[in-house]
Amino acid sequence: MNASNTLKKLGIEQTFNYIYKDPDKNMEKLMDWADKFSRGGFPSQRKAIREAIENPEHPYYSYIRKIFKDVDPNVAKTLAVNFFINAALTGWPKEEELREKYDCNIPWAILLDPTSACNLHCTGCWAAEYGHKLNLTYDEIDNIITQGKELGVYMYIYTGGEPLVRKKDLIRLCEKHSDCVFLCFTNATLIDEEFADEMLRVGNFVPAISLEGFEEATDGRRGDGVYQKVTKAMALLREKKLIYGISCCYTSANYESITSEEFYDSMIDLGAYFVWYFHYMPVGNDAAPELLP
Repeated sequence: MNASNTLKKLGIEQTFNYIYKDPDKNMEKLMDWADKFSRGGFPSQRKAIREAIENPEHPYYSYIRKIFKDVDPNVAKTLAVNFFINAALTGWPKEEELREKYDCNIPWAILLDPTSACNLHCTGCWAAEYGHKLNLTYDEIDNIITQGKELGVYMYIYTGGEPLVRKKDLIRLCEKHSDCVFLCFTNATLIDEEFADEMLRVGNFVPAISLEGFEEATDGRRGDGVYQKVTKAMALLREKKLIYGISCCYTSANYESITSEEFYDSMIDLGAYFVWYFHYMPVGNDAAPELLP
């Protein structure tokens, strides 16, 4: 079921429309509904979100309003429904039930590699150890997601290789599983206007773009000209009002740079909404143990 149909089914489509008329004043209405729908579940999480929405002094107060004002409404609604309603309010209780039933862990998110192929040859890439010929077929990925949803899992994370080597298959999966969220770690060099328009259409695909810092650090590990290609893709995503984030591998050489206010400000200016940090692993192409932080 897509996000629009879910909102209609739950009777809150008008709530979202009401919020968009004046997010600053009307956003708390969404939390009133969430409190009612959750039936007492996730009390600490709901309390934290309500505080972020209602308290102007809260560090996330302006961030949440930025999402409502600067992200395409269809994308914002789709991700809100798929993440908060499907993956959390609906999916989590089902996972808990099955954990108890089968006496095993049911993950909240599933991470998978659609391909080991990549268009770059980054220094110290552990994925390069697998070569470039390993692939999951479209049907295999579809089957994993179908089985996952039966267990209550609606959050899927792509790594690689470079997942966007499989652009068309990934969009097809977004279409078929329109009730899921797909987060994709990517070098972003394959993001073009056509793909950005497809992201805008499906609404449930979120890139996490790999950067080593500024231009010198990024090109030093990923190749000359990569930083410019990446920032061009980021500008395109911002122009299309899409949500994306940054993925940074921290090393002894770049940790100060990628945790600086200057770096944060530059990423915010380019439209990023979140950042992931990963520990450097000295394996893969020309691995350098001295880069361990």
